[in-house]
Amino acid sequence: MKRLIFLLAAGCLSLQLHATIKVQLGAGLDLNGKQTFSNSALGEDGDVNTGVSLYGELLSSSKLVIGDMMYGIGMEYQLPREMKNLSPTQHSRQFAFLPIYATLKYSILPLTISPEVIVQGGYNFLVNEKNFEFDTTHALTANGGFYWAAGAGVNFKPFVVQIMYKSNQSSFKWSDVNLGELHSNNVNSQLSLQLGVRL
Repeated sequence: MKRLIFLLAAGCLSLQLHATIKVQLGAGLDLNGKQTFSNSALGEDGDVNTGVSLYGELLSSSKLVIGDMMYGIGMEYQLPREMKNLSPTQHSRQFAFLPIYATLKYSILPLTISPEVIVQGGYNFLVNEKNFEFDTTHALTANGGFYWAAGAGVNFKPFVVQIMYKSNQSSFKWSDVNLGELHSNNVNSQLSLQLGVRL
């Protein structure tokens, strides 16, 4: 998966070298969301507190018969956030994600105020590994996984307002002498309200 992301990024960068590059920078408020675990021994499904994200994108555009298509690569740092309503006996589950992704933005009416449809796909790196109920002395390892997002926005030139549904996947492995090796996949999903500037 990481090799695929590298090739995708290299391909996008080579296209960018022959096109006008735009930079989009912004921040988002990730509203209360959900996190699910495939193995309840490593975590219970629950709600996620509101968090903050910072993102940056390199974009270029192509004229279509109707509208404009923008494409490029981006990176987003989703600052640490926690699970809600944990019991006092549970460990604090704080986590952060760093997705690197390819993005497509279709502008329906490329005017001064332009509505856009947005899709993103890439690899999600798990930055903070405290998203579990066992401490690190039990040989727990955590890895990232697939990332995708979809939403819509309005470009006010140079400002951009976006609403995005984001899904971060990751996996956990925990080894114990008595229980053996436990595996779990988890998905964190949140709705994000974003404000940015496109230069």
